[in-house]
Amino acid sequence: MKRRKNIDGNCRLVAYYRYSGGSGQTEQSIEGQRRDCETFAKLHGMTILHEYIDRHISGKTDDRAAFQQMIKGSSKGAFDAVICWKTDRFARNRYDSAVYKKQLRDNGVEIMYAAESNVEGAEGIIIEGLMEALAEYYSAELSKKMRRGMRESALKGQAISRCRALGLTTDENKRFVIDEKTAPTVRFIFEHYAAGESSTSIVAQLNAAGKRTSQGNPFNKSSIPRIIQNEMYRGVYSSRAYNVRIEGAIPAIIGADLWERAQTMLKINRQLKAKHEPKADYILSGKLFCGQCGRLMKGVSGHSGGNGEVYRYYACSNPQCHKHNVPKSMLENKVFCSIRDNLLHPAAMEALVDAMMEVQKTDSQKPDLEREALVRELRDVQRRSKNIMDAIETGSANPQLITRLDDLTQQESTLTFQLSTMERGQPLTFTRDQFLYLLKNFCAQPTEPQDDYMHRLLNTFVTRMEITDSELLIYFNISENTENKNKNAPQQNFTKESSTEMRLVQQSWTNPNFFLLPHQPSKRPQIGRFGCHPCS
Repeated sequence: MKRRKNIDGNCRLVAYYRYSGGSGQTEQSIEGQRRDCETFAKLHGMTILHEYIDRHISGKTDDRAAFQQMIKGSSKGAFDAVICWKTDRFARNRYDSAVYKKQLRDNGVEIMYAAESNVEGAEGIIIEGLMEALAEYYSAELSKKMRRGMRESALKGQAISRCRALGLTTDENKRFVIDEKTAPTVRFIFEHYAAGESSTSIVAQLNAAGKRTSQGNPFNKSSIPRIIQNEMYRGVYSSRAYNVRIEGAIPAIIGADLWERAQTMLKINRQLKAKHEPKADYILSGKLFCGQCGRLMKGVSGHSGGNGEVYRYYACSNPQCHKHNVPKSMLENKVFCSIRDNLLHPAAMEALVDAMMEVQKTDSQKPDLEREALVRELRDVQRRSKNIMDAIETGSANPQLITRLDDLTQQESTLTFQLSTMERGQPLTFTRDQFLYLLKNFCAQPTEPQDDYMHRLLNTFVTRMEITDSELLIYFNISENTENKNKNAPQQNFTKESSTEMRLVQQSWTNPNFFLLPHQPSKRPQIGRFGCHPCS
């Protein structure tokens, strides 16, 4: 893992700007973000060397061209730091935000915000996570309002996206009508597929004839099943996203008999395909390291020769390392229990809240460097304007000075407006109860999938994990002061009597939460020897 670089005047700084689709955000949004980011950089003696800009695209997806260019640039060492206007410009999806921020920091890149507090320290990572949760909540609320309007359009049988299915287009009321130029291609696909022709053969004929998909691309094998399953071709308007289904809302391109024959052939083809085992989610990947060689651990799987059962493990990615594989479910359960037992009991949460309140208080007491710089600049402009006015009154002014006075007057107006804007804005702060409420939300929710919950805990509270054949180290996002407070809280009693218990050896920030797992005979020699932390 690369070390984070010190940020100073020699820092190679880049900026990332983004605005979402909709009538409420335009190019002016980019200009506003750029102004604040440039002001922040100037105050800290830095210069923005390059800008990455995504226009008219949501922060809930990572499929953003400029954003991905920025991530690739960080891996090549192209810059030392990136500045965004606020956290929600970076991402409004907590999982994407955590993944890409970790990737940037692993590449030695610092992340800064122009319009939000840049809180340093371990607790700052948790506060940043809470800010991301609020951004995600705002995005969800906005999405609800947009979905309401989109569902009304769907109930009328109107097109609700820019994409049009092959063979169909829309009229001036956004209702679907048959496109006579491309509808014959759809009929060709259905007729040949229903006759038993393979997708590969149909694709070859279409591409040879110069036919293209609705997006203007050549056909591929995935195109055919997608078209065969599309009920729009038999006249059905369907939107799963908005729970709308209207028979006869669209002019049918094919008849009912041809549709049924094509669906029968689709079922037959699916039965002939081999069944594939669904992919597993190795939750600890990216934060779990081998304690023997320092390389990342990766997810692997294997099948039993007898009953075909699948076994999943975490294995060292270094082929030269002799670290034993660790059973996936056992290790993930052990990490989950460690987070829960050390951070999510009442006394630990109280200690975390105390630390975050102190960090927030310290941050709020910092001088407002941006406002002080604007005030100094405004006073300097006013002083120079007064000198020119004095020269005019004494009759010693020339035309150039009068022109300069107009420029200074404009600068004074701009600076005064910027100061008034800053005075109206209040920094977002949390009360103690709000911090506690947000932390309690990290307790398991009854309807939340287990894997989603584990991702949420790891992204917020865990920095890194290291594992050997007998030891598991978990680095939490808590400082030494917080940990010392936590030591005064009631702790679980880990005894040496049971070989299935995990004994707490040492807790500190310099030597992180360190757990010694007693050796236990293993049924499978390759698994390694681990104890099991009681979670009940």
